[in-house]
Amino acid sequence: MSHFLAAQDWLKQLASEAQFFRTNRPPSLEVTNALLDALNRPDKSFFWRIIVGGTAGKGTTCRLVEDVLLRSGKTVATLSSPHIQVITERIRINGKLISMEDFGKSILKIKEVSEKISQKPTYYEAIVCAGIWAAREARCEILIGEIGLGGRLDAVNAIRGKRIAAVTFIGDDHLEKFGGKLENLAREKAGIFTKDAVESLSYEQKFRSIFEKVSGKKILFLKGVWKNLNKKLARNICEIVLETSNFVMEKIPLPCRWEIISFREGNGACSIVLDGAHSAPRFENILPKIKKIQGKRIGILGLGKNHNPEIFKIIADEFDEIFWVKIPESRDAWDPQILKEKMGRGIVCIDAKSALKQASELGGTILVNSFFLGGEVRNLLYDPQKILEQQTEFPQ
Repeated sequence: MSHFLAAQDWLKQLASEAQFFRTNRPPSLEVTNALLDALNRPDKSFFWRIIVGGTAGKGTTCRLVEDVLLRSGKTVATLSSPHIQVITERIRINGKLISMEDFGKSILKIKEVSEKISQKPTYYEAIVCAGIWAAREARCEILIGEIGLGGRLDAVNAIRGKRIAAVTFIGDDHLEKFGGKLENLAREKAGIFTKDAVESLSYEQKFRSIFEKVSGKKILFLKGVWKNLNKKLARNICEIVLETSNFVMEKIPLPCRWEIISFREGNGACSIVLDGAHSAPRFENILPKIKKIQGKRIGILGLGKNHNPEIFKIIADEFDEIFWVKIPESRDAWDPQILKEKMGRGIVCIDAKSALKQASELGGTILVNSFFLGGEVRNLLYDPQKILEQQTEFPQ
C-alpha cells in the first residue's frame, strides 16, 4: 500500500493529460522514448504488440482481443485510458487489474528513471511507461495498447517492435486539436501504421487513401454491419496472432459500454444504463438501442467543452425527462444550465448523485452518458476500494 500511495502522490505532481486540451502545446514522443531507452526498451520484450486507435470502439476492440488471447493460453497485458473509477484500470495483466503493489512499484520505477535522466513525463506518459514495464516484469507475451489521443504522437505509439496496428473509424472527437479538419485527424490516427506494423487493419473506408499514403503499406479494410465491426476487427487481429480462425468470441461485460444495472433508491426502482457516449458518432450508434427501451426513458447527460452540445439533438427527443449535470473532469465542461437552454428542456442538477436520486423516483430506465458521469454513478454502486483490492471492475 505504501508504494501505491507514494506513486499516487508523484502522479499528482505531473502535468495532466488534459493539458493538451487547455494549451496549444502539442504532444511529443521525446520524453516517452527517453524513458523507455533508459529502461532498456522493455517494449521490445514482447512477441506481439497490438496497437488500436480510432475515434471510438478502441477499448471494446482491445478487450475482445484480450479475452480471446487469454482463453487461448496467451499471457497478455493491456494498456487503456481513461480510467472510470480507479487508476489501476489503465493497466491489466492477464485479465486482471494490476495490483496496487505492482502499480506502485512500476510508477516509482518510472519516477526513479525520470529523475535520473532529468526527463519529466506527463501523468499519461508515466502510466504508459509503467504499464510497459509492468508487462515486461510479468513476462507477458503480448502487449495490447489503446491509443489515448490522436495516434502518431500518443505515448502508446512509442512502443517499438513487431506490431499489429488497427484503426476503428474517424469521427470528430477532439477535432479542434487537429485544425478542425477530419483529414488532419485521419493522418494523425494513421500514424500508428508505423514501419514496425507487419499487419494493418481498419474499417474506416472514407479516409482509405490517406491511410494508405501515410502507412506506405497495404491495409486490410473490413466491411460489414456497423454494430458488428469492432467485433470483426478484433476477430481479424486474433486470427493473425493465433494463426487460426478456430476460436469463439464471447460477449464480455465492460464498464460504461451499454452497462445495465438494477438500482433501488428509497421507494424508487429503475434500470440504469451507463454508456461512455460523448460524441456524435457514438450517439448515432446507441440511438437504436435507446429507441428499443420500453417504458419511461430518462437521461442524465453532460458534456465537455471540446464537443458541440448540438450533438445532443441526436438523442434528446427520445427521453421523457433529462437531467443536465456538469461532468466531473479536469477539462472545461459545459454548464448544465447552458445545455438546458440550448436544448430547451430538462432539469439542472449539481451532480450525478442528486440527478440519480431524482431520476430514480420517476421509474423507468436511466441513461447516463460519458465515462466521467458513468464513473461518478459507478462510485455510488461499486466501492472503488473493493475494485482495487479484488482487481476487477465488477467486485463482489
